[in-house]
Amino acid sequence: MRGKPFEPGNKLGKGRAPGSRNKKTKLVESLESHGEAIIQQCKLLAMKGDKTALRLCVERLIPVAKPPATRFRLPKMETPADLNKVLLSVIQQTSKGRLSAFEAEALARVMDSHLRTIETGEFAERLRAVEEDRGHPLTPVDEDSGHPLTPIEEEKP
Repeated sequence: MRGKPFEPGNKLGKGRAPGSRNKKTKLVESLESHGEAIIQQCKLLAMKGDKTALRLCVERLIPVAKPPATRFRLPKMETPADLNKVLLSVIQQTSKGRLSAFEAEALARVMDSHLRTIETGEFAERLRAVEEDRGHPLTPVDEDSGHPLTPIEEEKP
């Protein structure tokens, strides 16, 4: 039955009392009541040259720089041979300054993942063709879905 937090006979007690606050809530409330004084102290320490306090203040005043959003068309990547065209396009966009090195690296990782997916699919097709040529599958296959079975799922005689 949903709605009851504990099973009858719970040996650990009834849990936290209703209305009680957790530790995070207590800390937040404490900081709120002394927040203005803490901010003033941090500002004073930063003005006196405390590097940690200065870094905290600057991080709050200046947002983290993010590269501008870029848009460009990539060539289609349907076969492993198309990867060279796509990588060349990414390199060209990076050299023109339209794409940051971080974005180029992220795109390269996505392309690598896509390439592995294509290669895995091609490998499965080639394996299936070899199995059909031999007259029997090398790996057991689920009759309903056609997917290969893992050793745990193999049907028992």
